[in-house]
Amino acid sequence: MALDVGFKRIGVALSDPLRLTAYPYKIIHRKSNRETFEELLRIIDEKDVDTILVGVPLSLEGRDTKIGEKIKKFATKFQQFLKESGRQVSFVFVDESYSTLEATNLCRELGKKREEVDDIAAAIFLRDWLAFKGSP
Repeated sequence: MALDVGFKRIGVALSDPLRLTAYPYKIIHRKSNRETFEELLRIIDEKDVDTILVGVPLSLEGRDTKIGEKIKKFATKFQQFLKESGRQVSFVFVDESYSTLEATNLCRELGKKREEVDDIAAAIFLRDWLAFKGSP
């Protein structure tokens, strides 16, 4: 599962069981952390998720941005919530710089009008991670 975490929304993408493909799954409109975590937990349980990619934008120098630091803080709280819920899930932080721009451009090229592309952005960096992980 991949998460494109924003202040208002979280884009969720999933892969197939063989981890060959990635697809946009859902956009979660954030509420309290607890409500958001519970909604994510339902997806984890329903889809049998064992690894979560969290997209973090990096600066041009390859360092965390202020937004990236906030996203990591959110992920740390979510990890703690999962641990307290008895779930064993690995977290991987990946660079998601430009994934939203790529998702917007993709929708435009396909002639699809979407204001919210967070789930597509998550699918893009999940796809890239799966391709990188599968390469020799």
